[in-house]
Amino acid sequence: MTCDWDKDDFMSKWDATYVATNLKPDATPYDGSFFIGLNDELQDKRPELKSFSYAIIAVASCAVGRADVVGRFFDDITINSTPDESQKIFVRLREALTIVFPFLGLPTCIPGCYGMIGVLERKGEAYGSTENLRKTTMDEENVRKGRELRAKIYSGVGNSGIFSLMDKYFTDLFNASTNFTWGYLISKANEEVFEMRQSHLVVAAAITALGVTRQTRSHIKASIGIGNSVDAVKDMVSMVSKIAIWAGRPFSTPDVDALAEQIKQALAN
Repeated sequence: MTCDWDKDDFMSKWDATYVATNLKPDATPYDGSFFIGLNDELQDKRPELKSFSYAIIAVASCAVGRADVVGRFFDDITINSTPDESQKIFVRLREALTIVFPFLGLPTCIPGCYGMIGVLERKGEAYGSTENLRKTTMDEENVRKGRELRAKIYSGVGNSGIFSLMDKYFTDLFNASTNFTWGYLISKANEEVFEMRQSHLVVAAAITALGVTRQTRSHIKASIGIGNSVDAVKDMVSMVSKIAIWAGRPFSTPDVDALAEQIKQALAN
């Protein structure tokens, strides 16, 4: 049986204090059956997404301004989980939020973190994890991995020209993005939690939900270029569109087939 946050004394107070503070009064109420249904649909239709479908849903929710969904959703999908099972889900959700926050911004993601913390405060620390995957400081290895991963991700996407100009005119921002986002955050997530194709589909879902058209096209092509099936990407886009509509956000559906053909041709040259 799920925990009704609105009726549970601890969770309702936690939600009001830490999670739902930025919501507009007319925000669509959380609907557990809707989000669980999305997760079940992704897992049933696309087996390769089964181990991280909920991570895609979580970051898309953050990107449409509804990070308050994440804690409730985590609570719902782990309601019958053992501590070990819940811990694995927690780590994937935690890493998903960690690798997308440079794209979405901390204020967009933090309510999701607070919501998950509230669940653990109620259920117990054993249902989550306090293990740190990364060192507290960056080093040259992070820089090397960041450059290698960024080059691999964007191979064939066609952004080399603008990247060189970013490096020329916004050097610090470009280096920070490469070294921190791709080297320190995403590379480590790929080593410990996700496969590279999985982590990038999570990133692509966040960017698609954000509604930034050019970047969406680039990251969809990149997702396909590193091994995600066209059907898996289409299912991700479909799920994102449903969350955007639920949240009352405009959504323009990208032409995944056309983008798949573009990356196919680019990689063949």
